[in-house]
Amino acid sequence: MSLIRINPYAPEEELIGQASRVLKKGGVIGYPTDTVYGIGCNAFDHKAVNRIYDLKNRDHSKAMILIAADLIQIQDLVKEIPESAQILAENFWPGPLTIVFELSEKFTALTVGNRNTVAIRIPDSLISLSLLKSCGFPIVSTSANRSGQPESVIAEQVLETFGSELDLIIDGGPTPSSLTSTVVDVTRPKPKVLREGAVSILEINTVLDIL
Repeated sequence: MSLIRINPYAPEEELIGQASRVLKKGGVIGYPTDTVYGIGCNAFDHKAVNRIYDLKNRDHSKAMILIAADLIQIQDLVKEIPESAQILAENFWPGPLTIVFELSEKFTALTVGNRNTVAIRIPDSLISLSLLKSCGFPIVSTSANRSGQPESVIAEQVLETFGSELDLIIDGGPTPSSLTSTVVDVTRPKPKVLREGAVSILEINTVLDIL
């Protein structure tokens, strides 16, 4: 297991490339986001995804969030981007808001949970975005903790929890928030907040009628 320190304000291309290569080879890494530290892998690598479920002791029926670099990566994954999602994206992306979409029929083999929907966000983290652009595919983004345990906000906590069970850990310093992302489901006639986190329900309601 390697631990590499990357500047969160100016991610070093060589180090991002190192982490990207681990993901491309089917590895699982720990990395910082704009909320808490996550553990992730190539969203299309079934073996790596299942490994994350086992690492977290997470029920395989529970979906995991994906992060993407931009709307182009998202368009390939979802059936459509409804108007409500466009409004949310314009106001809160990049940022700590996760949107639940209908999954494209082309990707029914995804093993990140529910087979009909997919939860995606674009993070406001230069390390995450650089990594996504380098590897070219969406990454699983689930908090770096065992299920039911506190989230990690520094790399040392990720190391303490998982250690050599991960292939690489990126130390990008403390995360700017200890809150997880807010999750909004736009697959229903009226969007619904499934989990309130870093973006409040009231903030969302200023741009989209959800109350």
